[in-house]
Amino acid sequence: MKKSLLSIVIVSFVLLNVNAQNYGEFQFGIGGGVSFSSATIDDDTETGSLTSFNVAFSTEYYVHNRLGIKAKIIYDNKGWEGETTNPDSILETIKTDYSLSYITVPVMANFHFGSIQSRAQPFATRPWYLSLGPYVGFLSKAEESKLGTDFKETLKGIDYGVAFNFGVRFEVADFTKLYVEYDGQYGLADISSDSTSSTANEHISIKNGLRSSFNLGLLFAFY
Repeated sequence: MKKSLLSIVIVSFVLLNVNAQNYGEFQFGIGGGVSFSSATIDDDTETGSLTSFNVAFSTEYYVHNRLGIKAKIIYDNKGWEGETTNPDSILETIKTDYSLSYITVPVMANFHFGSIQSRAQPFATRPWYLSLGPYVGFLSKAEESKLGTDFKETLKGIDYGVAFNFGVRFEVADFTKLYVEYDGQYGLADISSDSTSSTANEHISIKNGLRSSFNLGLLFAFY
């Protein structure tokens, strides 16, 4: 009986030690990419797409070799392509970009899958990953590009919504990996301020629509 209990304890210890190879591991990253964003006006009008860029810092804590908690800090340019009144003729409009700069913080559950491929244990993360969770964004600048008009005061300072990633990592050195990912955000908040339109005395709602980004970056493991 004692031998059986001892055997169970030894086997359990070995299994826990093997399964814990990724537990408690921290992974840090830096990257960036090209973004494509738009907005929804009054819940039914879709704007044109704006092309911009983003820069991101990330960290992930592994609770299992298939699951981590990932957070990012992103300098994010969102916005849309639209029109504004021509200052030389109030009867004409000209095309312009409405650019919104945010500091965005998503916190996501990160699911890992695929075969483990690594020379450096315990940095044996599975190559594919899928992330999902909420984000909050803090507006730092809002500018219309054609005339250089600052319209930050017409917008709320906070945006929020759903963030999601899908990507793959390639080992380039011990404890260092290159990642390629699709990074998405979908805004749920009405970011327009409480001001009303001068013509209809009605609130005009503005929501950041789908922001799609294609990113490259590096990941570094510490434990």
